[in-house]
Amino acid sequence: MAPQFSPQDLERWRNPDWRIRLAAWWEGYDLSRLPRISERSALRNVTDGRRHGPVNAVGGDLSTPVPAQIDPLPSASAAGGNPELDRLALMQLDRHGEPVWSPARSEGAQLLWGQDMTGPEDAAWMIDSVRSFGLNPAKSVLDLSAGLGGTARALVESSDSWVTGLEPSPLLAKLAMDRSKALGLSKKAPITHYDPEHFNQAGSFDLIMADRIVHRVRDKELFLDRVGDCVKPKGGIALFDYVIDGAPGSWDAWNAWRDEEPMEVYPWTATRMADELTQRNLDLRISEDLTQLHRRHIIDRVRRLADTLTNAVPSAPVLAALKRELALWWARLKVLGNGLRFVRYVAMKPA
Repeated sequence: MAPQFSPQDLERWRNPDWRIRLAAWWEGYDLSRLPRISERSALRNVTDGRRHGPVNAVGGDLSTPVPAQIDPLPSASAAGGNPELDRLALMQLDRHGEPVWSPARSEGAQLLWGQDMTGPEDAAWMIDSVRSFGLNPAKSVLDLSAGLGGTARALVESSDSWVTGLEPSPLLAKLAMDRSKALGLSKKAPITHYDPEHFNQAGSFDLIMADRIVHRVRDKELFLDRVGDCVKPKGGIALFDYVIDGAPGSWDAWNAWRDEEPMEVYPWTATRMADELTQRNLDLRISEDLTQLHRRHIIDRVRRLADTLTNAVPSAPVLAALKRELALWWARLKVLGNGLRFVRYVAMKPA
């Protein structure tokens, strides 16, 4: 007997809404055929939408918008209405002349990864990964990949340690510090902007952590020298980063990944990274391949995105930024495990 479909099911099949289109695009579209939608063009769509109805970033009308119930960052205006945030966004441009981070992308990233997060490894997972360092109120942490400050503030709340956050994006650093101030954590979890290529942090710390930073630094030797200088004796370093693993499974996918990255990347091999840490008189305790776990974190969050968007219809600029974010992570997924690995390095500084 043939299955019976309701009129609503048939209508959804013939005219899928934007959430279904987004899921289908992630699961099966050839991304190379999809034109890059800049947030500037998305802003034009907002104006057009006032005349013709809302238009989303993945194609299709938003005929039945649902009131947003997610509050990423109060100060992050997706429409770019804050001159100070716009100025900070324009301080760091990608190879296409677009801001690496914008208010819209910060909101889109949080829809994908969770509040105050800009990547797949959530704050709880990061806390577990550094639990062996025995953080307590007498210890200090330096986070070299602060993002929106989610991990830094979670470390303060879980261990009462003092966490200094540094972030390469001027915009994210501003948004993160605003959030710390709003939560009364401006002293325990301050976030400021820095340039990893000229990293020269004063002071010394019990733990230094960095998530996906080293592969973006051209002068890695100098960067690791500075990291070694500011970790205390008996202190630790926890690096999570992309490294080269043999020849790429597909040079097309490898080159597409490099092209999709907003900025140039300079990954080392896994062996080179381990050797460089050892050469700095650091005791390398752990070199752990987390590629499959990293892939699972990414895929799980993308699959949960549809549920998140059920309760919130983002603006056109946020949807455009979200599409761009998904395209970037799709390009990374294609090479993770096929020439690129995600590895955790834990090293201790001798007394």
